[in-house]
Amino acid sequence: MQFPQIRLQSTFAKIGLQTEKPIHDFQQPSAEITIHQENAEMQIERVAPTLEMDSFEARADIDLKSVRRRIEDAANDGYQAWLDGLARVSQQGDQLMKVQHNNNGISEIAKENSSNPVYDFNIAFLPRLGSFKMYYDPGSLDINWTTHKPEIEVIPQKPTTNITPGKVSINMDIWNDLKIDYTGITIDQKG
Repeated sequence: MQFPQIRLQSTFAKIGLQTEKPIHDFQQPSAEITIHQENAEMQIERVAPTLEMDSFEARADIDLKSVRRRIEDAANDGYQAWLDGLARVSQQGDQLMKVQHNNNGISEIAKENSSNPVYDFNIAFLPRLGSFKMYYDPGSLDINWTTHKPEIEVIPQKPTTNITPGKVSINMDIWNDLKIDYTGITIDQKG
């Protein structure tokens, strides 16, 4: 005795996908920048320093005199000697006028005219303190700046974008299928 059998053989459907990736092309051109700035202006006002040294009197103290100074000193010494001589002669004349009151007047005048003068002497430091004179002026320096602000102009550039969209293609790689087989069935041909 045979039992009938049904055999089922199925194949599942299989879907195939093909994808193309999207393409995104992006470009950003650089902005155009122009900068203009005037040069800064600088003004300098300067008074030069000065140094003045006067060694005229110090040089005279150590006998380093100019010809003009020597002539002036000799003229002054001569004038002073003339004044001293005039005063001495005038005084002696007055003594001679009064010789009746002073019996020794003529002898005193003779003694005074014949004796050597007494000179004063002392230690001196040469050149004298304060004979060398020095003056110093440091001067001045003023600096003034005038600056100018920069003028900046910017022209931005728009970005360029190119997008290619992606694609998805769907297809059936394998179609579904169902096969049915019958076994163990005998077919009676009678009748």
